Amino acid sequence: MESWILMILVTMPGVWSGDWSVTFENQCALKGSSVVIKCSYDYPSGHFVTSVDWSKARYASGRWMLFPLSRLLSPQDHFKYVGNLNGNCNLEINDVRHTDEGAYFFSFVTTFNRWTSKTSARLYVKELTTVVQPSTVTEGDNVSLTCVSGCPTPTIVVWFRDGQPVLKPVFQARREDAGRYYCAVLGQETVRSASVALNIQYLPINIFVSVDPPQVAEGSSVNLTCSSVANPAADSYTWYMRAVSSSGSSPVLQVGSGQVLSLPSVEASHAGLYLCQARNSVGENNSTEVLLTMTGKAHGTQPLSIVAGVGAFLFVTVVIALLLHRRKQRPHAEDKQTVFHSRLIGRGSRSSAKKDQFDNDYATIHTFPSSPSLVPVAQDIANHSRRNSHHEHDAPTSYEPEVTYSTVTIKPRNPSFPHHINNSRAPQGSWSKAGEPKDFVIYATVAKSSGSTA
Repeated sequence: MESWILMILVTMPGVWSGDWSVTFENQCALKGSSVVIKCSYDYPSGHFVTSVDWSKARYASGRWMLFPLSRLLSPQDHFKYVGNLNGNCNLEINDVRHTDEGAYFFSFVTTFNRWTSKTSARLYVKELTTVVQPSTVTEGDNVSLTCVSGCPTPTIVVWFRDGQPVLKPVFQARREDAGRYYCAVLGQETVRSASVALNIQYLPINIFVSVDPPQVAEGSSVNLTCSSVANPAADSYTWYMRAVSSSGSSPVLQVGSGQVLSLPSVEASHAGLYLCQARNSVGENNSTEVLLTMTGKAHGTQPLSIVAGVGAFLFVTVVIALLLHRRKQRPHAEDKQTVFHSRLIGRGSRSSAKKDQFDNDYATIHTFPSSPSLVPVAQDIANHSRRNSHHEHDAPTSYEPEVTYSTVTIKPRNPSFPHHINNSRAPQGSWSKAGEPKDFVIYATVAKSSGSTA
């Protein structure tokens, strides 16, 4: 029985050594990874551990102070105790950040005492770093990728370019290999380095010549434009032309430079094969040849447009002139009083048969501010019209006479019947005799003074 008690006491922490101690291992962790700080502790016999705690040293108020991890602002489960109350005091830190770097202390409380470690466990936080050599390379050269962890613990890494896996860290550069590269920890791909760009330079490719317009007429203008893909961009363009001949052997002539070749007036000698040579700091390359032909002389695209413009201008000018002339020729009466029309039907025609009716029997009647009494006789009306015409120039400015002419057109429905109008005031001599034309025009003036009634 005593032997069993001895074995139990020997296996209890602190009983064998009978000393207070805490043992640590320093750790190096990559940013974004998880790390466990290894820790063990011991205490004298007869003591039982009731609580444990981890603290971090922080500089405050001019001195270093210990702050319990439970009081630090951090995400949930960022610090996690994975030890026990029997000698294991391991601490796990998840999603390591640079602020986690520093010194950590362990303390525990027993039934009879409290103990804090005299030394600390150091945590170092590093990052993966990508090195691309060289970072700028000419197409065809070798490229080497290196990942530096900063921690002495070996780490297996994998490579990515713009999020896509890269099989080999050493390769021969191609145009499509350009992009941003980074390394990551295998199995913890979220633990990754900052990306580094690989710039691959190459000479101009995909050189293309466009002709504007496609249909070229002799005497017209044409532009030839050269475009290309290159890194760096092409900074020099040279144009060459080879005339088309039946023999097939024609010299190639340099005809211009610049990205655009302009021919302001195409001639027959301009017909031929054109090509563009694009150059950058890496090298030069040529486009395919483009045939420039002419469809005929440009007789008239621009001249016709000019003639059409001149014709339109002349037409508008003539219309405006006619309108102005017509406005000047309008009777003075149109700017005065309102003219009203009334249908005049002869009294005799009302009592006669329908065959004596007249068409278009209209009269125009004007009133004046001051004028003689109504004159019923056509002859007197005509005389009065002449007097008014003379008076129009000599009268005082107290009033202005109006136009005093009116027109009555009489057309009989049956030309075999004589034309009479039963009007006692109208003179008989004012109507036509037999054999006269069937259309009649009679002038009459009806005047009304401002102070009298009709």
